Amino acid sequence: MGCNRSKKRSQNIASSSRSSSGTKTLPPARPHEAIARVFVIRLFSELFAERLKVNEFVQESIIMARRRRQLEPKGKDEDVRMTAGLITAGVVSIVIVASMFIAPPANVGPEEGSLAPDFVASAYNGGNWEEVRLSQLYDGRLVLITFLDTDCPHCWTEAEYLSEIFDGISGEVMFITIAVELSITGHESTREEIEAFRDKTQFGDNQNNGDGCYSGRKNCAERPGAPHSWMYVDDLSSSIASEWELPGTPFNVILDGEGTVVWNQAQSENHPAGEDMGEALLRLLQEGE
Repeated sequence: MGCNRSKKRSQNIASSSRSSSGTKTLPPARPHEAIARVFVIRLFSELFAERLKVNEFVQESIIMARRRRQLEPKGKDEDVRMTAGLITAGVVSIVIVASMFIAPPANVGPEEGSLAPDFVASAYNGGNWEEVRLSQLYDGRLVLITFLDTDCPHCWTEAEYLSEIFDGISGEVMFITIAVELSITGHESTREEIEAFRDKTQFGDNQNNGDGCYSGRKNCAERPGAPHSWMYVDDLSSSIASEWELPGTPFNVILDGEGTVVWNQAQSENHPAGEDMGEALLRLLQEGE
């Protein structure tokens, strides 16, 4: 990882991989586990109420059947048996439906195989800032989530890499960049700086006075690579970074079309040796063909 909270630096992105390929307000996001818990409680309450109704119906049917047996000749109770059969089928159906809906909810987290943590945040798409919910953006394509810090030197390199691979796979991959502010001196950021980093516009004066990108030492317009045309999310509060257990920047996570994590940069032991984000995208796209 290039920039992290302990100011440690890791290896640079393998160079060989470079050639491979205003505001609307939404309701606050609720944690998946809380939603699941509420859903299960409501379902059990409804099932309990239905069970009471079924029990009452069964008891009434039994009483009626006994009365009819006393009044009718023997051999005339086919309708009673049919009623009992329908009751049994109804109870079985309720049990089957309940078992389908009260199955344990999917694990939520940034780990591979888990459902990606959902979030609601303000996002910049080149015009205004608008609130978006991650789970409402899924459209069947792979999703590349990239965490960047506009003052992180290694993020400049990553931004250039993103520019290089975007044109070739943008139709098959949704790009989302999440801008964070690491707790490092000189990494103070603003929405204006995020906009300038994304669009490669004038911000800063190259005077190493903290006004600009690259730890305030460079004008954001000098960022390598082309301007980015995809969504940048404001996470200067680090609320998303916390949920996603961000170890540093730049950091990449790939989701499938339904929001399940299929590649996490921190889980290199699960990947082919030396595989970086771009190579992972190509591999996953090929596997999906």
